[in-house]
Amino acid sequence: ADRAPYGKGEQTLMDKSVRDCWQIDASRLLVAGQAWADTFTTILNAAAAGLGCRSDDLDARLYKLLLYPTGGFFAPHRDTEKVDGMVATLTISLPTEGAGGELVVRHRDREVVIDMNAAEPSELAYAAFYADCPHETRPVRAGHRLSLVYNLCVLPGDTDAHRQAPDYAAEVEAVADHLIAWRDNGVTDKLVWVLQHDYSTAGLSFTTLKNADNAVARVLDAAAARADCSLYAAIVHIEEEGDATYRGGDHVESWHWRESDVDDMVIDELYASRHWLDGWIGSDGTRPPFAEIPLLAQELLPAHALDDAEPDERRLHEASGNEGVSLERSYRRAAVVIWPRSRTLDVIASAGIDGAIEWVAAQFATEGATPRDHAFALAKRLVRIWSHDPYGREEDATRSRARMLDLLAQAGDRNLTLLFLREVALSHYSGGENQSLLAALAAIGPETNRQYLPDFLDAHFVRLPDQTLALLRKVEEAAKVASRNTLAACVGQAVRALPEVLDVKRRPFEWSQSEPRMMIGVSGVRDLMALAWRCGLTEDALTAASLAAEHAQALSPERAIPAVLDELRKEPGLTDTAAYAALWRHAVASLLVRSATPPEPPADWTIAVNVDCPCELCTKLREFCADPVARIERFPVRADLRQHLHHTIDAHRIDMFHETERRGRPYTLVCTKNRASHERRMAEYAEDVARMRSLAKAKPGGQWSDPFATQVARLHNAVLAGGG
Repeated sequence: ADRAPYGKGEQTLMDKSVRDCWQIDASRLLVAGQAWADTFTTILNAAAAGLGCRSDDLDARLYKLLLYPTGGFFAPHRDTEKVDGMVATLTISLPTEGAGGELVVRHRDREVVIDMNAAEPSELAYAAFYADCPHETRPVRAGHRLSLVYNLCVLPGDTDAHRQAPDYAAEVEAVADHLIAWRDNGVTDKLVWVLQHDYSTAGLSFTTLKNADNAVARVLDAAAARADCSLYAAIVHIEEEGDATYRGGDHVESWHWRESDVDDMVIDELYASRHWLDGWIGSDGTRPPFAEIPLLAQELLPAHALDDAEPDERRLHEASGNEGVSLERSYRRAAVVIWPRSRTLDVIASAGIDGAIEWVAAQFATEGATPRDHAFALAKRLVRIWSHDPYGREEDATRSRARMLDLLAQAGDRNLTLLFLREVALSHYSGGENQSLLAALAAIGPETNRQYLPDFLDAHFVRLPDQTLALLRKVEEAAKVASRNTLAACVGQAVRALPEVLDVKRRPFEWSQSEPRMMIGVSGVRDLMALAWRCGLTEDALTAASLAAEHAQALSPERAIPAVLDELRKEPGLTDTAAYAALWRHAVASLLVRSATPPEPPADWTIAVNVDCPCELCTKLREFCADPVARIERFPVRADLRQHLHHTIDAHRIDMFHETERRGRPYTLVCTKNRASHERRMAEYAEDVARMRSLAKAKPGGQWSDPFATQVARLHNAVLAGGG
């Protein structure tokens, strides 16, 4: 080997501070071996594709064998055109132990560092680059680097192949103009360019794109920046389902298909499909927190890119009845995705409001003092998107609303908070966001709440009485959220709407399936009575108590009303009011009747049933129930008939145990009568007596401590002495 020189203009120089390397000329080299021709063809084809040429148009001419010792390197330089038609250099590292010696190639504003080490005996490492690209070999840190260097030349007469590294400036300008026109007038939110090569989700990045994919991404990246658009890489997923048909056109029947037939089947009629994007990565290498974002068919480019694509997976499903067989097929492709930067929030929100909220929250966290107007604009846009709700609400809407309210509190903008409260909270509310809602109400202030709180009650009280009253109680307990007059007006409004809330005859179909109507409960009545007491609304409190007493179907006087009274006793002075006395009398009057006499034990083993099934087994079951003496009946029947009896007994809550005796054939269902109904009634009676005991100790005070209360106490004591 000889010392390798380097070229400087017309000169050929020798300087170890610029190049420390040895070389052997091609005339003294022979590269051979049984697999070498195929190996080299594979390398040349890949290099040609990466350079944007056809391999048939390139002639690879062996130039030198270079040997870099430990410490050897070559400073940044460009290769000179050594032969006519030379356009690029191909270097192949042979198996050699060592470390370092990376190849660094630059073109315009891009730089790529390539590890050229081939440490295993069966390994080769190769790289190809246009001759006009500046490049260098970094110092070898250990061992050696041994490289075959080829000059890649275009064949005579070839006018299509690039003579130098492609400059896509013209393409960038043209694409940028198209993107600007689309951004301003386009009918889609995004564009999705399907890449030619396959990439895994983990392996997809802008630095790993191959050949033409790399060139497309580079052009789009520069053009997107000029058009104020965002660029990401993502994985396209497409799932389709339809009637299965053999490629010849025959429909597939459920009785004559095999799993091996799946590759010969296509979908004749498509009746379901789903398209989405995930696995996001930015052009800067960051992974944004985007969820699965829906994909529209018209957003895919190039046009008809997947028309002839083979599915990645096919699955057959046998349908019920005579419907034949359905075929599911799925596609997975990598793509680069572009959307206008101003539409980022809309694109993210199309996957669900949760992701949009978190993205806006991230903007608040990263924006500096000057650009906070941008973050506010995003939050305002998010409120508008949510109010129109074109994408459907996410599964956990309550959590999302609470998160948005917290974000608005962080923003500290009163007008933006009021916008959300009016355009979202008046339409969507469940009660679970009450704590966050309270902070938002505090932010808009008492004067605004004078109008907003009545509007809020009007929107939600009849549907969710307990939740809205719980919010009002939080407002009353907090400072400077609403005035006393505002609260009093809201309490009066709730009392006036109470008859509609207590009307149990209203049918469920009068309310949305997604937002069912809730009946008022113990907590709601407690909060309403307590709020009326605190606001000095004695007449409204009495009206609410009277309405509760009139609607025993909605509020049980034996259970719900005593529980309310237990809670109201925690309010100082409330037990001395007419409203408390009215509820107390209502509960006592009902419980006195129920607790006056203990339930009589059954006189015999007769069970009253209402089984209308005419089958022979159910007829025998009815006869067994009507028998005042018999306690056990045996039914030796097959499994499906035993199951029928199991279901009948459970569905009608018949007082009997039923177990299968697994001896003989068929097995026997053994039914044994019990006293379950009487035991349940005795438990209820014991609870009635306990409730009476509690009410007797909590009689009304003040002017409402009248002779009736004393009489109740006496009657109760008589009950306890006689039966309890």
